[in-house]
Amino acid sequence: MATIEIKNVIIHEFIKEAKKPVDKSKMFNFRDSVLDPKNQNVSGLVSTITGLYGKKGNSAYYGIFKEDTTKRGPIPNKFEEYFVYGDKNIQNFIDFTVSITEQIAEEAEKEIWSSGGFLIYADYLSDATRYFIITMVKNKPGMRISSKLEPEELEQLDLSKIHQAARINFSRYEQYQNSAKVEKSDLNYLSFISKTPNTNAASYFITALGCDKGISSTKATQQLPYEIKKFFESHEELKPSSLNFRKKVIDYLGDKISNNQPAKLSDIEDMAKTHMTNIDDERKETLVSLLIERLNSDEVQIPSEFNVNKAAYEKMKNISYKSVGFGYTFEKGMLGINKSASVCYNQKEKSLTFTNLPESAQLDIIKALKEQGLIQ
Repeated sequence: MATIEIKNVIIHEFIKEAKKPVDKSKMFNFRDSVLDPKNQNVSGLVSTITGLYGKKGNSAYYGIFKEDTTKRGPIPNKFEEYFVYGDKNIQNFIDFTVSITEQIAEEAEKEIWSSGGFLIYADYLSDATRYFIITMVKNKPGMRISSKLEPEELEQLDLSKIHQAARINFSRYEQYQNSAKVEKSDLNYLSFISKTPNTNAASYFITALGCDKGISSTKATQQLPYEIKKFFESHEELKPSSLNFRKKVIDYLGDKISNNQPAKLSDIEDMAKTHMTNIDDERKETLVSLLIERLNSDEVQIPSEFNVNKAAYEKMKNISYKSVGFGYTFEKGMLGINKSASVCYNQKEKSLTFTNLPESAQLDIIKALKEQGLIQ
């Protein structure tokens, strides 16, 4: 489990009932001082929220701030100021959180179905990586927030109580700012969670922060089968079926292209459960949760939903041949014309060479050659 070090944390309240106009005289309940990060309820709340982020049931979308200054609002610029000066004093943190709360309220006013809630802000370190997180929660049994905007009761924070959230990775933000334009397409420093991201009642939160989905469909398409195979091979009970399940995932991506539909991690979750037939239910649930957590992690960044890139998919399709006595199957993307490729074709000699064979394949070949007396 990641080690959390809270730098600053605060709670503000934005007051609005769904289907009712905003009462501007009672719109906000701002706290004017940060909470004590050493308080058990405070640290427990932040640890629970950060622990749920990106996990099963709270999958994240990845992206950046919108580049178009006419559409992104004031928050991206305010974050840039906070990034430069925010760690100098606590008041910078408080002022930034107030600005975000006001912007969220402004966007929420435009959506009749939107409702208010408590906005929890934290600037923290997780395994030495600095993050800024914003989470909207409702005051429900299991977690109560007092009139002084302090967490009073923290039993078990149900997944359903995280209404929406966003998180910024400081290191990735800095890397993005210092990268060439061509490199930026594969860099994401911002992520957000929303139960219903495409509905007006929820989209105001994303709009207020100036979020824009940024991960390329090419990268997500390439990464999904690769990371799934890698995960299966890292668990003994899944290792024998890693290639088989990877093929199912590639076929799934092909189906999504044919039907003009997005790929979803929720579909991968269902497929994984169906595939793990020989594993008991409790262990299966654990493995599936770990798989989705890995795919949607800040490191891998496969979003909850993405459009499949046809060019990337075509490279993953297999080239197959079967004749009497031998056959082969490999991905198009593995084929090349020099020995650095996993599968090298020599047109002049009309030969196909497999390079970088895994140890298990080498052992099988050596065993067969010894049985024939061709090697000692």
